[in-house]
Amino acid sequence: MPGSFRVFTLAGIDIRINLSWIIILLLLTVSLAAGWFPRAFPGYSSGTYFLLGLISSILLFASVLLHELAHSLMARARGIPVKDITLFIFGGVSNIEREPRSPGADFMIAVVGPLMSFVIGGICYALWYLITHQANNPLAAILLYLGATNLLLGIFNLIPGYPLDGGRILRAIIWRFTGNINRATSIAATVGQIVAFSFILWGIFLFFSGNGFGGIWIAFIGWFMLSAAQGARYQSTYEETFSHTTVEQVMSRNIILIPANISLQKLIDDYILPQGLRSAMITQGEQFAGLITLSDIRHIPREKWATTPVGFVMKPVSQLQVVTPNQSLRDVVTLLTSHNINQLPVVENGHLLGILSRDTVLRALEVRRSLGLNRPPEPDQTQRAEA
Repeated sequence: MPGSFRVFTLAGIDIRINLSWIIILLLLTVSLAAGWFPRAFPGYSSGTYFLLGLISSILLFASVLLHELAHSLMARARGIPVKDITLFIFGGVSNIEREPRSPGADFMIAVVGPLMSFVIGGICYALWYLITHQANNPLAAILLYLGATNLLLGIFNLIPGYPLDGGRILRAIIWRFTGNINRATSIAATVGQIVAFSFILWGIFLFFSGNGFGGIWIAFIGWFMLSAAQGARYQSTYEETFSHTTVEQVMSRNIILIPANISLQKLIDDYILPQGLRSAMITQGEQFAGLITLSDIRHIPREKWATTPVGFVMKPVSQLQVVTPNQSLRDVVTLLTSHNINQLPVVENGHLLGILSRDTVLRALEVRRSLGLNRPPEPDQTQRAEA
């Protein structure tokens, strides 16, 4: 997620914080200091209330982190790599690198998060009950807030709207009965869009009813859910359309191969300027050697362009993500999106056969839609996963 930075590692998973998290941390702290604590713990200074609000906000996000950590550890237990967890303005998100292989795994990964929130909420309520007889105890106010908020967090995440945990649970159930994860994702994402629009309308109603901040916040949550649900639908469309398509069937074979021994000046004069190239594929003999971009060239002083071979500046193939022609396009699309790559060289036995770019994938998708080839496969072609 752009604007995020790593703060520490927990259970082998990088924990990252997005800059938007700092905004919501401060807003939540001020809200608690001005509202909750003066009512629940009267008679103290504004500085004390601010400190209690800050402690409560940090502990709430620690609860969110445990919620996401439960998802991540369950995913790892099912053999799915987890890159990191990021805390941001709407809570937290686990960067689980691929989809589960079965509806049972999908269900367990989704449900364990709300269960963790319920457990934290229950523990906080139990501790609050033990000390509630102590009058004017600030710890009791913190525990009561954390207990209520975690229970609400667990309930909210069970709403059956993708990408909430409840939407993922719904997807797992539909997947179990249909045997098709892409169809299940599409249905769950559609439900998620309906839920998102409901949140947006609710937020607008609250805003015009006098609850300005609450209305804006709920509408923003709806907007975030809508964007995520639409993204999930597009992704499922890609995967379903290309489930039986290989890279070779879509890649562009219209490639220009540049020898590694020519100078940067010749590359610019003969290829980049006349053809408007932003990057070029480099060969060493008949073998694919690497890639050079305009950014690579800019790092070389202009007076050295005539004497510097392209091979000295290019990124060697060992540093590039490459794919083979027989790879499933569905898996490669996931690689393009997860690593934010615009194009991938298609290589076999050291020879460059073509280029797969986001543009070629989009064109292929549009052509298949126009021909009506994006319908789901017949049941006997669908891989039915065991729970």
